[in-house]
Amino acid sequence: MVRGAHDGACVAVPLALGVAARIQERAPEDVVHDPTHLANALRDLVDACEPDGVPVATPATLTAHGQASVTAVATDTAVEATRRLRASMGDRLVLVACLPGAAATEGGCTGLLDLGKAFLAAGADVIVVLDDAGAAGAPLDTLGNIARFHQALALGTMEEYGLPLVRRQPLTAPVAGAGVVLTDVDLPRDTDVTAVTDWVHAVRGTS
Repeated sequence: MVRGAHDGACVAVPLALGVAARIQERAPEDVVHDPTHLANALRDLVDACEPDGVPVATPATLTAHGQASVTAVATDTAVEATRRLRASMGDRLVLVACLPGAAATEGGCTGLLDLGKAFLAAGADVIVVLDDAGAAGAPLDTLGNIARFHQALALGTMEEYGLPLVRRQPLTAPVAGAGVVLTDVDLPRDTDVTAVTDWVHAVRGTS
């Protein structure tokens, strides 16, 4: 398992960047474009919900909430926030970079590989390629190899990428199990913090 795993069995990671921004009393675009705000918001999410890990990036944030492809500003913000969280949190927290598929990344699979490398170099523990949109293109075996070099994991949602599949559990019906577990969707900004905390405990099997 990766650094910071809860008892080595389950890594519960709610996709709750919007919730984190709300806890910080900031607009979503503020945390997407400022690494200080993003890192602070994720620390507050940890304090509020006690997850095993946090999403330092999601496809929605990297594409700046609606853009057709990944933006440089959002990427730079997330990578820098990853670096700061690794420095401040050490191995106590699993940092997960959820990346869009090749179609939403400039350069396709090559660009996606470069994006993964940047997060791994900054200290990410897990790279997840969240792509359910169709043909995945070339496999990303190299990303898995680079992740292992960094003592990290590379996971995906499509078998075509050649990566192990990540587990996803809905907020309203979580099931306990091992491995890295994400919510099945990005949680809305107004999601109740207690519901997120309950999800974390449920997928760990500690509720």
